[in-house]
Parts: sequence; C-alpha cells; structure tokens
Amino acid sequence: MNTLFFGSIGTLAETSALQLEAFNSAFAETGLNWYWSADDYREMLVNAGGTQRIAAYAKSQNVSVDSVALHALKSKLYQQLLQSREIEFRPGVAHAIDHIKSKGGKLALVTSTSHANVTQLLSALKIPETTFDLVVHKGLIKAGKPDPEAYLYALKALNLTADSVLAVEDNPDGAKAVLQSGMQCIATPGSFHDASNFDGVSEVQTTLDVSRYIKHENLAVA
Repeated sequence: MNTLFFGSIGTLAETSALQLEAFNSAFAETGLNWYWSADDYREMLVNAGGTQRIAAYAKSQNVSVDSVALHALKSKLYQQLLQSREIEFRPGVAHAIDHIKSKGGKLALVTSTSHANVTQLLSALKIPETTFDLVVHKGLIKAGKPDPEAYLYALKALNLTADSVLAVEDNPDGAKAVLQSGMQCIATPGSFHDASNFDGVSEVQTTLDVSRYIKHENLAVA
C-alpha cells in the first residue's frame, strides 16, 4: 500500500508570506505598534505555533496581550486573504497527489492548524477535502508540533505502522514531529525556512518528488 501524508498546509502551497501579512494586519487592527519583517518572521518560524509566537514576542516587548484572541483575528484575516488571492500548488505537489491516486494509495493531511484554515486553503486550491482519506487538524489533537501527537493520531486512524510511512514537512518542528513518531521524512522547506535546520530528514527537496520512495511495496508516504 502506498499512502501519502502531507505534514502541513505549507507543504501544499506557499503560505508564509500571506501568514505574515495577516499577522501584521492583525497587529494594526488592534492598535499594536508591531511590525514583523520577513527576516523577523523567518527567525520565528524555526518554532511552530502562531499563538506561541505572539506570546513570546509580547513578552520580549513587555506588553500584555491576549495571544489567543489576537491569533484568532490573524487566522480570520489569513482566511480572507486566501479567498482574495491566486493560490497555486507548490512544485511537484499536484503530480505527487495524482501519482498516489493512480497507484490506488491513500492520502492524508496531518496538520496542527485549524480546520478552518485547512478548509479555506483547499478551497483556494480548488480541491475537495475528500481528496484526502484523512485530515488531522487542531480540533482533533491536544498538542501541536514538534509533539508527534498528530502523526500518531494519523497512524492509528489509518491503521498504519510508522515504518510504512514517509512524511513530507515544510518546517523544522514538523520534521521533528515526524521523526519522533518513527517515520521517515522528506523536507520541502518553505520560502521562509532555512534548509539547514532539517536535521535527520532523509532528503531536502525544492520540488516534491516521491516517485522513488513509493515504488517499493508497502511503503506509505506521509
């Protein structure tokens, strides 16, 4: 069986610039005199979790904010941006999906973002959620990445073993979650991620190519 799990919405489409734009818009709307540059955001993305980024930044600025509410506003603005912009698959992704489907394999999206973010991105990409046999999102798990909970949930739900899965991740914390779950990992770093931060992955790719990994019987690609 060949099964492909994408590790985040960022593995499907390049979303970091839109995420950054939404953060800065949220800051402006709430009267915060904050502005994150591309370089600032690149450093922050080493660790996953938008709410945690806001909380850490507020602490560094000695400012008290409701990081959960602020992140919720950011997510709302991000979803609006997805509706108004032209969104495309990252290189190789559409081919990988078609390839797995042609082999009769399974697809899953294993994220720790909200279901609303997933739904909006898939809508922008013009693919139904039913393209995936399983979608793991924030509402189904308690811990975000690098905790491996999302991947362990997916393995259990699809009745797979870790050694049968190859995961694709675009960020270091996601890759750590894959490796902690016992799966093999390919990294496809987003434009805001440094490829050197992906210790332990099998390969770093700019264009996703899973063909040589899925040609072997009983290999699942995540």
